[in-house]
Amino acid sequence: MFKRLRKRLRWLAIGLLLLTLLFVGGDEFRLNPAQQTASPYTYDLVQWEAANFLSKWIHRLTRSLPWNRLSKEEQRQRVTGYFQMNEEARTLQHALTQAIAQAGSGGSVEVTDLESQLERLKAIRNELRNDVEETIEATISSVLADDGLSTLGEFIFPPVDVRLGEPPRLLVTSPRDRIERTHDVLIKPDVKVEERQRVEEELLVESDLAALVINIGGVATYPASIPGSQSLRWTLQISAHEWLHHYFFFRPLGQNMFDSAEMQTLNETIAGLVGREIGDRAFLMLGGTIEVSPPAPLKESMPTEDDQEGVDRFDFDEEMRLTRLRVDEMLGEGRIEEAEAYMEQRRNIFVENGFFIRKLNQAFFAFNGTYAESPASVSPIGDQLHEFRALVPDLGTFVDRVAGISSYQEFLEIG
Repeated sequence: MFKRLRKRLRWLAIGLLLLTLLFVGGDEFRLNPAQQTASPYTYDLVQWEAANFLSKWIHRLTRSLPWNRLSKEEQRQRVTGYFQMNEEARTLQHALTQAIAQAGSGGSVEVTDLESQLERLKAIRNELRNDVEETIEATISSVLADDGLSTLGEFIFPPVDVRLGEPPRLLVTSPRDRIERTHDVLIKPDVKVEERQRVEEELLVESDLAALVINIGGVATYPASIPGSQSLRWTLQISAHEWLHHYFFFRPLGQNMFDSAEMQTLNETIAGLVGREIGDRAFLMLGGTIEVSPPAPLKESMPTEDDQEGVDRFDFDEEMRLTRLRVDEMLGEGRIEEAEAYMEQRRNIFVENGFFIRKLNQAFFAFNGTYAESPASVSPIGDQLHEFRALVPDLGTFVDRVAGISSYQEFLEIG
């Protein structure tokens, strides 16, 4: 029985690997300047799939045996422990960074001790990873089934499948004379800052492209590659986000994702909006609490001194949106160098106010502009989706209706 099951899993892995390559790799089979320049650092999807897919399903099979099953309480304890260790790891990493800076090139006993503590903590956390992933997958699946997104009974297709770890980085390019997402290349997660800058500079000089290597929240590989070091609520939201990409792959919305910039924005923004809703419900199922801020009271009097401090506080979203609009205006008038100098000035202002953006250029806006709810976007799609969602009675119906959209014009017509 086990041999037959392994064989079936192997064929399933091959099929889903092809899905991954087709979905993630819109440009992967065409040689372009970004791929050429980044070739020493390109992320190996095939190797990642081989290392992760079968091992996850074998673990799932092992856990399904009666004598290996975990109780609901044991599952929750492991999830709680894993994400508590994430917080401890962040604290240790901060202390280690400080100790290294203070010790200089000579090293110290404190640095060695902190490194050992961090490694031990990560090793313990990794022992919990498979079970934590199983709980995340099962909880999200339960929410999906409640919303009528199951295929047969409570069976979800494609099955929710995530791998907590370190996703690749993404190289994004844009022409310099306009903001337009042209090429995406997945980059190894351990690429150093100097190497990122070298790739970006070479694309600028050799191909006249604005380029940026960025961290991303997750990748819709199968299993989805999700950062393993974040909070539980964020992890559930991103896991649901990436599952929606898997789900839409088999439907017109996903199959037409790369037909236009609007369709790519639709896909990403729907996945973000719905992923947060599903993730938050899964978070509540796992015992989390979500605080809802009360609306600010109306004031009839003039603002006090304390109130004025709040008014003067740096508003990242507003400042980023103003920056994007000004850059679009400059580029539209052909003032490329002036726009680039302006973006660097603005980046320095963001840094001074505690928002540590390494590089602000056309590629930054091209990537973030794909997500219509981002302050770096000028797309109306975010507001349009929120209005449409408010008109649809339940999440399952909303997902079903948007999944059948083949074009942005079709979306406008049904909305």
